[in-house]
Amino acid sequence: NRSGSPPRWLGRDEGQAENLVSQQKAELPIILRELEKHGRKCNCWIWWVFPTEMPGACDPIQSSISRKNVPALFGEDSAEDVWQQVLEKICDLVEGEDAMQVIPGIDHGRIHFFLKLWKDLPDLPEWMQNVIVRLDRFPWPPR
Repeated sequence: NRSGSPPRWLGRDEGQAENLVSQQKAELPIILRELEKHGRKCNCWIWWVFPTEMPGACDPIQSSISRKNVPALFGEDSAEDVWQQVLEKICDLVEGEDAMQVIPGIDHGRIHFFLKLWKDLPDLPEWMQNVIVRLDRFPWPPR
């Protein structure tokens, strides 16, 4: 950004958590079935499983999450249960024989920045802390 103004995506919190949760509710069950059937990521969905502060370039809803909105991704009105299943399935697959090929290389940077953000967040559920520890054992290079 050469204009000196903040990037477009900064300050887009309003409604972002709700949009992401809505997308997670719709897509995570499909993503879980894909992972169970194929044992790897086949379609475009990385942004809804590994949300960061910056929307993905190809994310059709331009989802992102801010530190202050993270709590909206957990609890009664969220997709937390199926999100946990998807993330734990990814951990299981990555820890298996195919390791880093479960997720295409083009998505490794998204996981890198997800871990960078989420490792420092307080008060995460124990399951999410465990997912972060499991994924952080692997070299997810920033792109």
